[in-house]
Amino acid sequence: MIQMNCPKGHGAMKQKEIEKIIPFKGLDIAVIEEDYVCPECGLAAGTVESAGKIQQAIAEAYRKKTGLLSGGEIKMLRQNKGMTQEDLAAVMDVGIASIKRWETGAIQSRSMDRVLRRHLSEGPAFDNITGNRRFSIPRILRVALAFKEALGRSILKKATRCFMRPNISGMPTCLP
Repeated sequence: MIQMNCPKGHGAMKQKEIEKIIPFKGLDIAVIEEDYVCPECGLAAGTVESAGKIQQAIAEAYRKKTGLLSGGEIKMLRQNKGMTQEDLAAVMDVGIASIKRWETGAIQSRSMDRVLRRHLSEGPAFDNITGNRRFSIPRILRVALAFKEALGRSILKKATRCFMRPNISGMPTCLP
C-alpha cells in the first residue's frame, strides 16, 4: 500500500472510495474513485494507477448508459463465437489495434457498435426496426426446395424455374 502525505503538511492521507459524478460527452457519469484524502483539510489526491482505473470506469459507465457493448462483452461474445481478435478485425475490415482498444476500454462509435453486434450476434440477422428476420428471396427458395424434397412433389409452379445464383439485383434467376 502506498503511503501518501498531505502536500499541506498535515501528515498521512487515508485511502477512501468516493462516489463522483463526472460530466463526459454531454452526460453525467457516476463512478466510484479511490482517492487518498487528508483527514484534516479534506484534500483528495489520486495516483497514476487510480487515474487509469477511473478513465476505464468512466468509459464502461458511459457505454452502459448509452447502450454500447462494453469491452468485456465484446471479448466474451468474440470468444463465444470462437474468434480471435485477428478474425474479428478481418471480418469487420478494421485494424486489430481497434479490437484491442475496444476490449480494453476505448469507446467505439455507435456505427462500429452496430457492426460489432452484427458480427458477434449468435442468432440470425434481425431487422432493427421490426425485430423480424430480414426478408431473403434465396432463403425462401431454399425452404421451398426443402419442402419439395420432403413432400416428394413440387410446390412451385411448373412453368417456373429458379436458379440459386442471384442475378444483378440480388434476386434468384427465374425463367418461365
